[in-house]
Order: sequence, then C-alpha cells, then structure tokens
Amino acid sequence: MIENKLLNLSRQQLAQLGREYMLAAQVNSRAGYAKVRIDHGENAYLDVAIPNWLGASPVYTGRMQRAMGFADQPDVEAIFKGLQLECGLSHQYFDACFELESSQRGSFYLDSCGALLEAEPRGPEAVKVMCHDIEDPTFDATAVATNPQARMRPYHRPPRQANSTGPVCKWDVFIDKDAEHLPMPEEAKRVAKSLLAQIELDAGKEVVEQGGMDDYSGDLHSKLALESFSQSALTLICQELGLQNNLLVRAMLMVVADLYGEDAAAAVGEFQMIGSSRVVSERLCRCLGFSDGGLAAIAEVLALHPAFQPIAYSCVSVQLLDDSTLALNINPGPAMDEADNYSWLKILASGNDTGLKSLLKGIDKTASCRRDASAKNRWLITVGNELEQEEHLAIMVCRGAVVTSFDLKDAPEIMRIV
Repeated sequence: MIENKLLNLSRQQLAQLGREYMLAAQVNSRAGYAKVRIDHGENAYLDVAIPNWLGASPVYTGRMQRAMGFADQPDVEAIFKGLQLECGLSHQYFDACFELESSQRGSFYLDSCGALLEAEPRGPEAVKVMCHDIEDPTFDATAVATNPQARMRPYHRPPRQANSTGPVCKWDVFIDKDAEHLPMPEEAKRVAKSLLAQIELDAGKEVVEQGGMDDYSGDLHSKLALESFSQSALTLICQELGLQNNLLVRAMLMVVADLYGEDAAAAVGEFQMIGSSRVVSERLCRCLGFSDGGLAAIAEVLALHPAFQPIAYSCVSVQLLDDSTLALNINPGPAMDEADNYSWLKILASGNDTGLKSLLKGIDKTASCRRDASAKNRWLITVGNELEQEEHLAIMVCRGAVVTSFDLKDAPEIMRIV
C-alpha cells in the first residue's frame, strides 16, 4: 500500500502545508504564463489565463464544497467559503476579508494583494488585464459552481490612484433571482471528465490530535485561518489543495494544446515544473525543517510535494534502496491512466525528467537522478553529485516573482480556542 504522509502530520504542520500548497499554485501560474508569453507573444497570456481558470475553478470549488460539508448551500455564504479554500485566493498572499449581509448578498475586500504588487511594475495595462479582463469572467465562473444566478461585481478595483488608501479592491457578491442561469464553462466540463477531477479522497480514520472544525458547515469566518480545522479536516483540505494545483496545470496544458498544439503544451508543462517545483521544494524544506538536504529530506519532501498530490491519484512512492540510493516510483494508477498528457507526471513518464531533476535540486543541491532501465517509471536518486553550472530560465522567472519569497505566518493561537 502506498503511504499517505499527510496522515502523519500535526494540525499545525498541516495548516502550514495547506498555505504552502495554495501559494504553490500561484508559482505554477507565474511559470506557465511566462512560458506562454515567451513562445507565443504577450497577448497569448490573456488567451490562456481565462480558459485556464474557467476550466479548473468551478471543478475544484464543487469538490471542496462536498469535502467540507457545505455543498447543499446554493447561497453567498457557500461562495465565500469556497473562495476561502481555494488556491486562487491564497491565504495571506491575498489578505481577504468576507462580510455576509444575508444568504443572498455579501462582499469581500482585499487589504493587500501580492498579485497586484507583481503586476503594478509592468504598468496600468498589465493591472487592467489581471484585475478586469481576467477576473470578470473567472469570478462569475467560480460563483456558478454554487449557484448559476450568482454574480460578482466590483465596488472598486485597481489600477490604484496615487496616494490611495484602504482596501485595494472590494467586490459585491449576490444571487440575482431575475438573472439568466449561467452555464458551466465548456472548459470546466472537459476538465471534470478527467480521472483527477473524479477521484475520491480519504481523510484517514485515526485522529491523534483533538480540536478544530471537522468541516465548514458552520458559520462563516470573516478571515479564515487553516488552524481552525481539525486534523482530519486538514488532511482532506491539503489533499484537495494539492489536487487544485494539478487541476490548474491540467487546464492550462489543455488550453495551450488547443491553441498551439500538443508539443507547445508539453513545453509549458516542462517549464512550469522546472521553475515552480524547484522553488516550492525550497520553501517546503524551510517549512518542514529539512534545509540540510540528504536522502532522508528528499524522501520526506517528495512525499509531500504538491507536484505529487494527492497520492491517491499520483500513486507516487519513495523507497530507500540502500545508504546511497533512493527510488521514486510512479506506480500504476489514475495519473497514468489519464487519456491525455496534460500533467507533469505524464510529461515525466514520457521520458522528460528535467523537471524532476530541478525539483530534487531544491531539496539538496547535490542531488541527481537517472531513470531505472530495469523498471517502468522509476528513478534512482543519489546525492553528493555535481552542482548546477547555471540556473534554468524557468527558475529565474519564479525567483523573480513576489510570491516565491512571500513570508507566510502561522496562527497557532487559534488552535487553543477551537
């Protein structure tokens, strides 16, 4: 049986990991959209970004509603809860606050926005693309997952005026009973057919640490900290957030393939994994206390890296063969059974392991791997090898993003009162 390492973590560790998974999806986007711009021009970003989020967001919103016990609430409160538990509104990087007026209306605002800090240096047009052109259709698509008559409309949003104060943006969210029923986006219908979108996840039965909410069927928190949840709920939330990462990758590669062909999609996926998986590995090492590297650290970080979550889908396992060699296996399972190649795992299985090598270097700079010729989808990992001569462009792109160095804060005091 393939071990799910999430089951071994404490509530605080799971809360930390959940925030890291949310942030990882933002890093993935930075890398993927950069490659789209490089290969297909600046305007291609908009052509890819909108259907990318249209494809993934409604699917994972519905999943999280079911996982956390508020799927039977077709109201604004459920929309807000979904937004609080999705990678698109990563905790702290987006400092969001939610205010509920009634079951039919509410608002949320951002006191700060990391994505805006990244867009503003590129000028007001870049801000408009992100905060207007992309958000208008994708916000409504997220709301549609809860109620086809739900709408999100801005009170105000960037570009910011000189010397402006207060929230950077504020949005009105409401159910318009006279509005037409918006359909589920076609992109989301396609993504929903994947094995990834359909997989059932298990939170595990053994609970070592007491406390916290077992689901989110209760009252809305105006500002939600993951520490508010129980150990079992966080185990499930982390798996769902890992799944969100990979649904967003899947949707992006699907869209790129539609526009530019399968080879272009594979190039974007490879670039993503080289850059994003590296800096996420580095962040996980700091978060989990494995900054000294070594095979033990590699085994632990590989088992928890969002590239391979949820384990029930990826079926990735790690095995220590001897004192100097670790084996990474992609075992038969849903990830390998997908009908297309729109995932990092499929790119890896096709023979392109540049992304895996980059991921490993983020854990131990002397790590390297080679494909095991005697076993299918198996890589042998060693340490103490040569250092990189030069960092890949994908890594430099990710290092230049505000999100990569963003400092996440814990909220352990919440665990003492819930």
